[in-house]
Amino acid sequence: MCAARSRPITPDTVQRPAPAGPVGPRRASLLRPEQIHPVVRIAHRLTGGLQIPRRIIFDYELVLLLRGRGEWTLDGKRLPLAAHDLLVIPPFVPHAFNVGPEAGSEHIAVHFDFAPGVPAAARGLDQRRPFRVRFTHGLELATQQRLYSGHRLERLLQAVVSAQAGDATLGPATASAHLATVLLAMLAAPPRAGADAGQARDHDRVERVTAHMRTHLAGRIDQAALQRVAGLSSSRLQAVFREVTGYPPLDYLRRLRVEEGRRLLADGRLAVKEIAARTGFRDTSHFSKVFRRVDGLSPAHYRAALLAGRQG
Repeated sequence: MCAARSRPITPDTVQRPAPAGPVGPRRASLLRPEQIHPVVRIAHRLTGGLQIPRRIIFDYELVLLLRGRGEWTLDGKRLPLAAHDLLVIPPFVPHAFNVGPEAGSEHIAVHFDFAPGVPAAARGLDQRRPFRVRFTHGLELATQQRLYSGHRLERLLQAVVSAQAGDATLGPATASAHLATVLLAMLAAPPRAGADAGQARDHDRVERVTAHMRTHLAGRIDQAALQRVAGLSSSRLQAVFREVTGYPPLDYLRRLRVEEGRRLLADGRLAVKEIAARTGFRDTSHFSKVFRRVDGLSPAHYRAALLAGRQG
């Protein structure tokens, strides 16, 4: 976690009254889904009114209204708020809540970062510069969605609160694991209608390229071939592909080949030399070098561990 651990984490640690003018541009950090390892700072369940004047926060926050009704404001836009609404509050975006205590309201709030070092650690949360997190593959979190009583995400958020308040040794890790499940489920939700047309075209192009890669995995695939499939220049293909997948095209291709190599290594009858040929590598040495770079161990060691695990 960032250096905010040097003093107790309280609501005042992660927020301040919103400035009168705009905060300024937020620097974007691009994150792949597998990089999500949340850092949970505050996780609590509170009863009474949810009445928070205009403020900004220095990390992300999930707010789930369990009971009550009212409204909230995000970046100047007023929105209705009802029981079982799950909200995503981004950092450095002015917002406010107005849910009165007369409604017998109750809510869960979780302050977090998506991963350690995103953004880079500072001396304290209040020293952070404006930032936001973007996800590859066009994934995004809905700002507001309606759940229902007993919904799986509601139960998981309750588990985050319990874990964070529980065992000092395993609690934070357990809370992080539960929150990761919540965030991945939210990212996997169907995309909103009216997605940007240009973004949709880019996704179609990337899907054509990845389909071409999978179909011709054992053959020779170079940058020029991928440009023809996508109908894009080299520089544009690099930019679009990295935007959608988080990887340059040829790096993504290498990972696809290693992925297929893993699958084939599970068949103990296949020689490593044959697997290398089936996955488009020049020879076993090249296959081993790339496999080790991606997975951290050689194909032979991967196979041995896999087969030993099956025997066990």
